[in-house]
Amino acid sequence: MTSPTTTPVERDEAAAATIRRHHEHLVAELETLVAALGTALGTAPGTRGTDPGEASGSAKARLVDWARTSLAPHAAGEETTFYRTAAGTEAGHLLVAALVAEHGVILGIVDAIEASTEPAATAGWAEALLRVFTSHAAKENDLVLPLLVADPGANLEALLEEMHHEVH
Repeated sequence: MTSPTTTPVERDEAAAATIRRHHEHLVAELETLVAALGTALGTAPGTRGTDPGEASGSAKARLVDWARTSLAPHAAGEETTFYRTAAGTEAGHLLVAALVAEHGVILGIVDAIEASTEPAATAGWAEALLRVFTSHAAKENDLVLPLLVADPGANLEALLEEMHHEVH
């Protein structure tokens, strides 16, 4: 919570910093999961898959489960809070439309990982997921958050609280 002497811009900057840290955490989790999958598949540099069936299946399941239980709810929460507010601005409506479409791409990649039966293809899809999501989070951090901080009608702290209630 903010103090009574905190300005709306300071409040929103603090909320934006919290959101950026969360995005960094999500990217780091995804990096770990993709690396573990690459190791299990034997596609990571300097590795050979020791048990391509069971180990890679388990690593793939962890990645897909994380995407469905952490990443997908996060994306849905963004759409109903931050994106909804940003879409109401002249500068934000096309950006938000593109980011919502990108959520579909990200979830489509998760489906492709889940359906993939070839180790090289699975590893390729996982790497694609990491790259697309990393780029996506950067767009949110560098474009959406500054847009919301600059909008005097947006209360990023309240939107963050609303998102937490929706996601958890």
